[in-house]
Amino acid sequence: MLAYKQIFCKAWALRKRYINQTNTNVYRLVNSYGDALPEVTIDVYDKNLLVQYFKSYEKHSKDRIYSELNDILAPESITEKTRLKGEDIKTHLVSGKEIPGDFVVLENGIKLNISFLEGGGTGLFLDQRDNRKKIQALANNKEVLNCFCYTSSFSIYAILGGAISTTNIDLSKKAIEWSKKNFLQNQLDVNDHEFIVGDVWEWLRRFQKKGRTFDVIIIDPPSFSTSKTTVFTAEKDIPGLIGAGLNILREDGILAFSTNIAKINFSKFFQLLSRVKDFTQKKYKLIDVSSQGLDFPTDGVHVIEPYLKFVMLSC
Repeated sequence: MLAYKQIFCKAWALRKRYINQTNTNVYRLVNSYGDALPEVTIDVYDKNLLVQYFKSYEKHSKDRIYSELNDILAPESITEKTRLKGEDIKTHLVSGKEIPGDFVVLENGIKLNISFLEGGGTGLFLDQRDNRKKIQALANNKEVLNCFCYTSSFSIYAILGGAISTTNIDLSKKAIEWSKKNFLQNQLDVNDHEFIVGDVWEWLRRFQKKGRTFDVIIIDPPSFSTSKTTVFTAEKDIPGLIGAGLNILREDGILAFSTNIAKINFSKFFQLLSRVKDFTQKKYKLIDVSSQGLDFPTDGVHVIEPYLKFVMLSC
């Protein structure tokens, strides 16, 4: 294995070529095997680093990693998260005054609120940056529905791309409050948009019953979730979920669907897509297929193909 300094310098050189540092200060610096550091990811959030371990590393190895990161990047803080299978996530401050719990980063000129204190999430899925830009590019004069919206970064991109309105749905009240905070951070009036704490399945059925339709629909579900009425498993429910979205998509509209479940490879994902026809009478076509950004490389050996599947369908 390469020395840590070589790994970080090589990774940093790639990101500098690809990411515009003047309007983006949040990205993945090291992506596990793809950057020759197995089971470790390192994310840059402005002047704060988040280092995540998915297997046990000896203390002396971690100390060397942190020493090299400090020499190369001189961050204000380094936070460590240990995410071992079958164990709770452990968060630990390595350096700095405190674990960053409420701060703002910049992605393509958009301000987004971040916290390292929220278990496995931070408020932003870095691997969707390029896909958010795609939504922004096609949102002008459109009405947008964002399902499983999390902190609504897709919606903010859409609005800044000219969307007339957004409707944002998530089962988590905390996610909706975080969404509103992100809107305000970008001088967007939350009263001009709709925020719903609720079950996406229920609301898709409700919209169809009322005849309400949308120009752009974004569906980025968790791998598993439960509500009072629904137990959702992505692998089982993907075709029906996409079908329900297509049922309320306007003619020539765009439905963007995404999943990051690694065990559903592209071949299996397209098999699931072939079953969508069983859940809608709409005629649709696949118009785009993409994945994560260049700061999420794979090595082609331990991880054979990209894990993120992002597709766009049109009626």
